[in-house]
Amino acid sequence: MPKTRKSKKGSVSKSTQGAPRATNSNSNAGLATRRTSSPNRPLPSPKARGPQSLIWPVMVTLGCWGMAFSFFVFSSDANHVLFAGMAALMALLWTFSVGVRIRKLLILRQR
Repeated sequence: MPKTRKSKKGSVSKSTQGAPRATNSNSNAGLATRRTSSPNRPLPSPKARGPQSLIWPVMVTLGCWGMAFSFFVFSSDANHVLFAGMAALMALLWTFSVGVRIRKLLILRQR
């Protein structure tokens, strides 16, 4: 005996009976325009605004610089310069990010 029930022919499923139907296309157009014309808001700031927000980015930055140095000096791989360059590029991006965060913190402290 199968565990599922057989549906009767011609019956309407319950999920489509109570579903509201949009007959006016203008009522939905107002919702779409409100979402697209939202005012320009600044990006949300991190929750920790003090020097605590710098701990992980600084650690990642130092780790990237350490990887770049170790790839360049200690690696015996044929592409060690390429790997060191990629790690240095990643470290430069993180360094820029940390610099921006430090500048934001200094500006907030001056206020």
